[in-house]
Amino acid sequence: MQLIVILLVTVSVLTLLSGITVFFGSSKKYRVRAFWFLLAAIFATVWMVTISQFLVAEPGSEEALSWPIRFTFISAILLDIAFLAYTAWMQKFGKIMTLVFLIFGLIVSALIAIKPELLYSEVVLSKTGNAVTMNIGPLYIAYNAFFGTIVPAVIYALIRHYLEKKKSTNKPVGDIIIMASFGVSSVITLIFNLILPLFGNWNLIWLGPLALSATIIGFYYTILRYSTLNLSSMWLRLFSYIVIVCSLAIIYMMIFALLFASMFRGATPSTEVIVLNFIMIVIIIILMPAVNELSNFIRSLISNSQKKE
Repeated sequence: MQLIVILLVTVSVLTLLSGITVFFGSSKKYRVRAFWFLLAAIFATVWMVTISQFLVAEPGSEEALSWPIRFTFISAILLDIAFLAYTAWMQKFGKIMTLVFLIFGLIVSALIAIKPELLYSEVVLSKTGNAVTMNIGPLYIAYNAFFGTIVPAVIYALIRHYLEKKKSTNKPVGDIIIMASFGVSSVITLIFNLILPLFGNWNLIWLGPLALSATIIGFYYTILRYSTLNLSSMWLRLFSYIVIVCSLAIIYMMIFALLFASMFRGATPSTEVIVLNFIMIVIIIILMPAVNELSNFIRSLISNSQKKE
């Protein structure tokens, strides 16, 4: 579980950085859409972090999870509103849809913040897995109705944008990537973060945030590849370097966990071991350019000495 949490935290950092990069790197013409993208990244990060807190919470810390659990539900609402606005805000119908869902989402979020017992009654923390007992009432129905309507609204906005763009270009590939990534992440989130928790299975709720982060990265890829927003090259270089470092670190940690489990018969490494390994691999990756420079310098010395001979 510790490895999953570190994976979630690392991905949340990438998600937040992608939002910051898009907002500060975009031109004034696209600043409003970039702002909605930044909000989506911020709320997605909050969602991942609060889920991480819930997954690693120990028995007896129920009181400390009071607000993190509320923010888990609230951030899920707000990030979908930001997704819708990023997709449809440029059109008149998109502004209307966004405002309608914003009012709907804020009402549901306010009720969750003020009266969380209307949505769930109990937080169960145990060594076998943490869970939340949901109350099947008006607020729960409203919460699910929100997602049941906003996801089709986002898909409709994406399809409409795709059809409009198709009239002016023969290859709206970026829109296809966005639709596919959003559709896949929506299905995964629906299964593991809405349906299974209703039956008491909360152990796999981390799959939803990971799928969502893949969607945000998919959005970011289309921004880079198909220039849907004009970004500063300085921000692109900085973010690309961070993405490479974190991606390599994630791959290394997954391999490390698999090898550790196979060598020690399914045992999982302690938090200290995982953190130490993660820090070390990041340091190694950061130092790689310096090592390459040193290697090139040594090669040049050897080459010069051979020429003299």
